[in-house]
Amino acid sequence: MNRPFWGWVNMMFNRVDRARLKKVGPDRLCAEWLLKNGAKAKFVKDARVHVHFNALPDESLPVLMEELDGTDSGIMHIGFDHLEGLSRLRKVVLHNCVYIDNQALWKLRYVANTLEELQISKCGNVTDAGLLQLKQLPQLQQVKTFDLPDVKNIQEVEKTLKQALPNCKFDMQP
Repeated sequence: MNRPFWGWVNMMFNRVDRARLKKVGPDRLCAEWLLKNGAKAKFVKDARVHVHFNALPDESLPVLMEELDGTDSGIMHIGFDHLEGLSRLRKVVLHNCVYIDNQALWKLRYVANTLEELQISKCGNVTDAGLLQLKQLPQLQQVKTFDLPDVKNIQEVEKTLKQALPNCKFDMQP
């Protein structure tokens, strides 16, 4: 009984609030989503990594998301719709994210024109097929993976990605 309830709560914290999106824009809303779910956000021209919702800049100040760190957070694929409209996100870390799956990696397409660095590690629901979605990210310069138990043929995945993304450096462990 408890498990379905918490699954529902996590889904609600990950959904895009369209009214709030209109009010604060995609970058601010993305940061709010991340912090509500235990992740971290970094903005362009701001050295701070934001970890507390109440420490975000005032809503009236424009912000641009630059880095997303989902380490140990409750972010899930439903929430990756928050990436739509981001114009400067260049780095994503997904480490020990129990809800991250192939669908989340597919939604990285929203930031295909800006994403340069990506780490996917200790995410038990990611498979070979999910990693192959990275082919849709032509600006990637660096990809690191490790501790992905459902990835069965990392060498073949890496070979395919190297062909699709010849300018990217890969450090891929299963």
